[in-house]
Amino acid sequence: MIADLKQKLHMPEDLYVATSFNLHFNPDGTITSLETFLYGNDDRGNLKTYLVSYDGSKSKRATVYLDGSVSEQDKNRKKLQPMVDILKQVDLEEAVQQWGEEEYGIIYYGVRDWGNDSTGINWVYLNEGRPAIAKSGSNIRGYTVSVFVPGKENEITPIRYLAASEEEEQSDSEALSEEKPAAINPEEEFQFKNGERFRLNVVDAALGSRYYTLECSDDGGKNWKVVNQDPFLGQTGVAAGIAFINEKLGFFCLSHNGGDEAELYRTDDGGKTTEPVWLPYSVMEKDPDQDSPFDFPQMPYEEDGILKMVIGQGADGGQEVLYHSEDGGISWEFAMEIR
Repeated sequence: MIADLKQKLHMPEDLYVATSFNLHFNPDGTITSLETFLYGNDDRGNLKTYLVSYDGSKSKRATVYLDGSVSEQDKNRKKLQPMVDILKQVDLEEAVQQWGEEEYGIIYYGVRDWGNDSTGINWVYLNEGRPAIAKSGSNIRGYTVSVFVPGKENEITPIRYLAASEEEEQSDSEALSEEKPAAINPEEEFQFKNGERFRLNVVDAALGSRYYTLECSDDGGKNWKVVNQDPFLGQTGVAAGIAFINEKLGFFCLSHNGGDEAELYRTDDGGKTTEPVWLPYSVMEKDPDQDSPFDFPQMPYEEDGILKMVIGQGADGGQEVLYHSEDGGISWEFAMEIR
């Protein structure tokens, strides 16, 4: 399907996942639905976007919306190709036979951070027999494809196929050379164009959860000083993002339960103080009491003077929505369903 879309739409060779790649299929391998938002740059460097929607029960054709709005933040962690490479190494038919269900799903976000939680994870070998395992201390991280049973994610543990991300491999090699700076992990560190950095630094860890301090550096990461001893206000989990809109306004995300849910925190004084951001998770007016709430916020970004943020349903949820804020991220309003 990806090959057909590329040929029909003359897509760029290198594509990235703006939100997620969510595909459902029958036991015989027939694709029943696909929802994804892809983007890339053409030969002239122009940004191209593709919001793809396919529902096999309604039509044999996929609908593709062009020229949408997308943030290119963390794009190196959202490459589409690793998903394809991982699935080439996986026997999906054998993997799902154990469940004996009528429908299965595949979901891909790019690089995922699983902390210490190895539940359902299967290591995938991609590079000439080299085990593609990415760890930073006790942290399991890498491009991850999850195979699951739609609607039964809490009953049947998804299978998560994980391969090392390129930046993790690069970080490992750079650690051997004192002449090169360490690679930045966007889930724990943010850098301004002037070189000033903020990072969430692990100070304690237990049972897959961590305690963090917030630190800053004004010399490119050579020296760090603590800005906040407890940016998550006593909560433990795994850092799922850090982003600053300017030197004062920033956001931090803390995930729980292996990436099933996350909390967003905000600062307006450069990290000295933080506060949790209230998010109206169940935003679907047609089903405000749905079982799968929108409880995994991505990092806010600024566009046309307005803050925007995508909120998903966690590790294996399928839908995502877009929210706007016109008061610097204090309050958020529903803007649209992405899919």
